[in-house]
Amino acid sequence: MCQTKASQGEPTVDASNREEPLILAVDTTSERGSVALQRGTELVAVLGSWRPGTHSQLLHEDVAFLLRRAGIELERISLLAVAIGPGSFTGVRVGIATVKGFAHALAKPVIGVGALEALAYSVGVSGTICACRDALRNELYAQLFHLTAEGELQALGPPQLMRPADLVTSLQEESLTIICDAGAPLLEAFEEAARQKNRPLSRLAHAPREGRGWTMLPPPSFLAPAVAALAARRFPEGLDPEGATLDALYVRPADAEVRWRKRTDPLPD
Repeated sequence: MCQTKASQGEPTVDASNREEPLILAVDTTSERGSVALQRGTELVAVLGSWRPGTHSQLLHEDVAFLLRRAGIELERISLLAVAIGPGSFTGVRVGIATVKGFAHALAKPVIGVGALEALAYSVGVSGTICACRDALRNELYAQLFHLTAEGELQALGPPQLMRPADLVTSLQEESLTIICDAGAPLLEAFEEAARQKNRPLSRLAHAPREGRGWTMLPPPSFLAPAVAALAARRFPEGLDPEGATLDALYVRPADAEVRWRKRTDPLPD
């Protein structure tokens, strides 16, 4: 799916203009991959797709198609942004490697954005937000944020790997918006844990402007627009020249790393 506000006759923005950076954002941290193009604070175009396999083969094609539809040449991009995880290990690596390649070829800076940050930012209403997503093995990646009325997103702690019941127990807020990108079994487990803790949940399509209690929202269709929006807010601070220090945010160690640790850790006496 491609949505665009751009047209062939619309003038592009000088990439050297720091007031209106032209941002290309990529998210491949889940099966719902997406790329987005943003000029300053205005979303120009977004292309999303659902791929149960890998995004590696078609990501370059997606970027080329999006830019072509928007009438923008890749060389005019002034800033690259990428979701760095947590999420699919392979997807995270593909997105970061692709954006690093663009950054090196174009000599452009990069901003890395956490996938849970992007989820929380997509709520769009100020307050305390718990962003979580499926981590498989009946667990969730979760992180707590506060979104100010001015649109500043503040992390209230690091991302963690938790079971739904443990996450519910850890949350003490009376008023909380929960945005969760997970399948029905995990959502039902979360709701059941909340009921047992006397924390009934209201499921809504959009975040309420006011009110107390816990509200659960569905995730956005695609994350790249929120990645682009957060990158725009952080520009020109937080830049990584050509992705030199850009790193993945896995939270959970890879299976291969766990097996290696088991092999190399000394046996107990």
